[in-house]
Amino acid sequence: MSDTIEMVRIPAEALREQAEAILIGYGATPEEAKIQADARLQGELRGHPGQGQGMRGLARYCTMVENGGIVPGAPFEILVDTPAAALVDGHKGFGQVVALRAMNLAITKAREVGVGLVLVRHSNHFGIAQYHAMRAAEARMIGIAMTNAGPEMAPWGGITPTIGTNPWGIAAPTDLGFPLVLDMALSVSGKGMVRWHLRQGKKIPTDWAYDKDGNITDDPALAMEGPLVPIGAFKGTGLSIMTDVICGVLAGAAFGLTPYQDPTNHDVGHTLIAIDIERFMPYDQYLSRVRTFCEQLKASKLAPGFTEILLPGELEHRRQTERLANGIDLDRETFDTLRHLAAARNIPFTLDRYLTGDAK
Repeated sequence: MSDTIEMVRIPAEALREQAEAILIGYGATPEEAKIQADARLQGELRGHPGQGQGMRGLARYCTMVENGGIVPGAPFEILVDTPAAALVDGHKGFGQVVALRAMNLAITKAREVGVGLVLVRHSNHFGIAQYHAMRAAEARMIGIAMTNAGPEMAPWGGITPTIGTNPWGIAAPTDLGFPLVLDMALSVSGKGMVRWHLRQGKKIPTDWAYDKDGNITDDPALAMEGPLVPIGAFKGTGLSIMTDVICGVLAGAAFGLTPYQDPTNHDVGHTLIAIDIERFMPYDQYLSRVRTFCEQLKASKLAPGFTEILLPGELEHRRQTERLANGIDLDRETFDTLRHLAAARNIPFTLDRYLTGDAK
């Protein structure tokens, strides 16, 4: 996975504890630090390190706490409150914290009326979308989490980045040992993976990005200067536009060109939805039906080059299981960043013991 990038293997709990200590050292409340560290750990457990949803993001969060872009202890203000819907002002709080609280509110509403929908304004980066969608699945509901993002894609036919990758997370419980989980950006790949290939000195696939002039490129350096390729051509940009209508325009958050552009006020918008399964059928009946559906999918005749059918979220579940058992391979650059963050606030750094040989 890493090739030329040096990795350090660290037990998951040790990494989580270090992240939590760093966040508290920079001003997060204990509750905020716990949620943030857990969310970033999920990025390490379930994702590829190049996606940037793991511990690498702590540096940005700490910088934003220092410049006022993230406000520790920010109020979670409910501006509109109806039986099924709410509008929340996150007041520049930690994005993962704001989104998790919003999903919890959506779950509460779903228990009362069958569905809960919460829009959020004035938030920050909320990490992997699946983290929030899976919260609903843990509550025996179907969860949907969406957010807008900074402009990294162009509208179909254009070359000016105007819309975000605007990721979706959808999670549905099963009795298979893991939930069905779809977590996807609306681009084929993200700038994080482009940057990972740049660090490796490798070319990128030719369906990932354009250069700044709108020409498809396999050069990651040129790709960093141009827009990303949407999934499904015009369908991907259409989905991104409509996601921003809900998460940005309707929520009263930044949209289009403006999310993430002011380092002191990212003004990200989210949408969190919870659907109470038992409002539609008994939960056991639902589990039986979704199991039958998954069995049908698994029974598909395999295409050339494939050895099995993987369900949405199954690969991530396997990664998480393996990494919880054997440790997380953290890239050395991120490792050193965590050490620097700790040193800057005189926070004990406990991860050096996982370095071996001359690496220390």
